[in-house]
Amino acid sequence: MMGDTMAKNIVKVAVVLVLCAALGGIGYLLYQQSNPKVPAEGEMMPTATVSKGTVVKQVKGTGEVKAAQVEKLKMPKWRYFKDSDVPLNKVIPAGTVLANFTYGDPLVAPYDLVVLSKSFPKAKEELTEEHYVEVARVNAMHVEFDVHESDLAQLSEGQAAQVVLGSNEGKTFEGKVTNINQVGTYNSTGSKYKATIEIPNDGSILIGMTANVRIDVAQATDVLTVPVSAIVDAGAGKTTVLVQRDGELMEPVEVETGLSDGKIVEVKSGLKEGDKVALNEPSSQGGAFPGEEAAGAMMITAEG
Repeated sequence: MMGDTMAKNIVKVAVVLVLCAALGGIGYLLYQQSNPKVPAEGEMMPTATVSKGTVVKQVKGTGEVKAAQVEKLKMPKWRYFKDSDVPLNKVIPAGTVLANFTYGDPLVAPYDLVVLSKSFPKAKEELTEEHYVEVARVNAMHVEFDVHESDLAQLSEGQAAQVVLGSNEGKTFEGKVTNINQVGTYNSTGSKYKATIEIPNDGSILIGMTANVRIDVAQATDVLTVPVSAIVDAGAGKTTVLVQRDGELMEPVEVETGLSDGKIVEVKSGLKEGDKVALNEPSSQGGAFPGEEAAGAMMITAEG
């Protein structure tokens, strides 16, 4: 009996220790997130210089290339079918013969298109309303992509847009927003709405391609900027940066931020041009912000 009691006590103590360790870890993480870390003496911090620049805020998304229009071309009445050798799922230039009849003008492509399906009678039989050529218009293309509800108010029909295709990332196609669906789809991360961009087709864009979309929605010009990695959430709605003061001393400074493009952020107050700010966590060899030239590094030393 005594052995069983001792074993149970040991298990209880082990459970308590595990819970304490877990709670301690959670508490430490929460503290780290709400308190900017000031580096200790001897640590190296990658830095960046506060400079003036332009910040462009964008709405981005990924979507699928679709035909600008899909329709069924009707056959002329009182005609008899002769032949049609037009292929399916191939780009057909405008003016190409789609079908020949026993008499009269043939049916020709009214624009650049892809034949998706077709229905004809046997040769020399009369055409009816049941016969057609289903086509997709491809001289202009549509890109449909999802817009999060938080970005919806920043978009409007007619806005300029840029599209880069997965098949050719070195080329940018200029287009415009032609439609914003006003019925969204809800999920746990927020509702999303379909938006459509139209782009001209130079012949290289195919139905079904992957497209990356960028739409400029706001811009701040000639403003102070820092890399986003310099910004620290200090809690209570405050943001701070670590600024080099008096040589090598690091000082937390509260700042007001503005527009961000995901790489750099506008600083409205708290800093001046030429200030040096710390980036990310201390490192022994300094570092660089992605897409930027290598930043300098500062050694943290004691005063005196």
